Amino acid sequence: MDVQEQTNDLDHFTSQLSARIWGHRFRDSQRGPEYVLEFLNVLFGADYSFSSDSYIRRKSEGLRKFIFEGVKAGGGGDTLVLDEEEKMRLSQAVPEADRYALKQFLRNQEVILYNLTGKEADRSWYAKSLYPLHQSLLYVEMRKKGKKLQSERNFYARGGELYFLMLSHGTDGEPQRRAFIESRIANLLTRNKAIEKVVEKITGAFEIREKEERGQLYAKKTGTGKNAPDEVPMLPSSAYEENKQLFTQFAYELERLLLVDIEILDMFHLLTSLVCFQLARYMHERSLQEDSDHLYFCDCLEGGNKPLFQQSARIFDEHENLIKSRFEREFEQNFRHAVGQPEQIAEQLPAWKLDPDAFIDKLGLKSMVKRKEAIKRVLAKCVTTDDVLTKLYSEVREAVSEQMKKHQLNVTRTLSRDGGFATFRRGSGANYRYTISDSFLQMLVFTKVRPKEKMEYHEFLETLYQDYHIVIGEQQAKSSGLYTRSKLNVRYFQENEKALRSKLKLNGLLVEFSDATAMIHNPYASAMEGSYV
Repeated sequence: MDVQEQTNDLDHFTSQLSARIWGHRFRDSQRGPEYVLEFLNVLFGADYSFSSDSYIRRKSEGLRKFIFEGVKAGGGGDTLVLDEEEKMRLSQAVPEADRYALKQFLRNQEVILYNLTGKEADRSWYAKSLYPLHQSLLYVEMRKKGKKLQSERNFYARGGELYFLMLSHGTDGEPQRRAFIESRIANLLTRNKAIEKVVEKITGAFEIREKEERGQLYAKKTGTGKNAPDEVPMLPSSAYEENKQLFTQFAYELERLLLVDIEILDMFHLLTSLVCFQLARYMHERSLQEDSDHLYFCDCLEGGNKPLFQQSARIFDEHENLIKSRFEREFEQNFRHAVGQPEQIAEQLPAWKLDPDAFIDKLGLKSMVKRKEAIKRVLAKCVTTDDVLTKLYSEVREAVSEQMKKHQLNVTRTLSRDGGFATFRRGSGANYRYTISDSFLQMLVFTKVRPKEKMEYHEFLETLYQDYHIVIGEQQAKSSGLYTRSKLNVRYFQENEKALRSKLKLNGLLVEFSDATAMIHNPYASAMEGSYV
């Protein structure tokens, strides 16, 4: 087995642990905009209904070929070239004089994705996505096997599908809110009739008949074949009860954002900030131990104040430690479940020592190579039950912990950066810290202040603290205990508050009447009436 296969085995083991905590599944390779695109794909494919138990997965292979002709596959693969018959049919459908301009226009709608180092992601032409100016530009990712393109659901992340399930549950019992979200997104994605007509001409020219493929959103009771658990998105069973209030809040926030009367491209960027923030909150809340709490301290001075910079980075580190601790608790539970009760361990230990491979298989690490021999050596030295629960446990945990923690930490780092509420600074010693981008700030205002209405600035800060645990200024720092815990001078929090006020003003979201009085305002009109329950 090569190194990649070893990694894949650990990935499978850690993804099972992750699924039990957060759901099946989130992947560190999925970018912020892709969560939104995947969610829109699901809702569109489900005929804009949260009641659907499946959705149509559109591939749009012909459209992609037209747009990305001449583009190489990722990793230096072959360049996409149309065959002569495809070129002839295309010339009949789209006049040559219009073809170049149309191709360039659609190519410019590509959603450029970046990895965690800030470099543009190396995506093959069949894995590139477009801004959803119209529902006809929505399609699922594909994977190439040999010369054949196919949609392989188990290969790709399912963050957008899980978000669909969260909203479906969060609008359960709220029919007016559910109907508003469904109809408003449908309205945004069907306005641009010109794009729809052009796409129809292009796809018609390629004559690629797509066999309807439906993605299941819920597992069938049989649990086998295409409807087995590995083939559907799944939230942890406990989430439906434990996070019901959070899912309801997600739906409320989405409703408030969708009420703003703006075009789909502007809405898409705001949706990216909202969805990423909501998913990060979900992961943090499911990592909390009972009776514990957490907060987000955002550095609004762009790193210009070192104590605030460091405090924001410490809060980010605390959230990463939450993730690590939750993983370790789940791993310990998994290990103890596998080895059994103390009396079972004492009974089976001699057999495990005679056949250590069977023991490793019992833990779900059958294909692991790199640390397998080390585990076997520790197992051979185990004499008592306590040896298994301490020495052997530590060795197995060490074998998987690095991969286990790295996977989920990269998920939340991606959500934070792509959502616009965290910044990465290489070589600073505190690489990640919570900040507030323009897009994230606009999203916060639009979810808290209704169209054409106002809110007093300090009331806005208190609302952010009460609803999101976001700390900006002096009052919230004192209320949360951060002021006492940080031992920072109170003027630092006052400066942070002033910096956010300036940022709001620059974004056209704040009107000052005096030094003491300022009002947050939402300048946009209302798209249609929401429920506001």
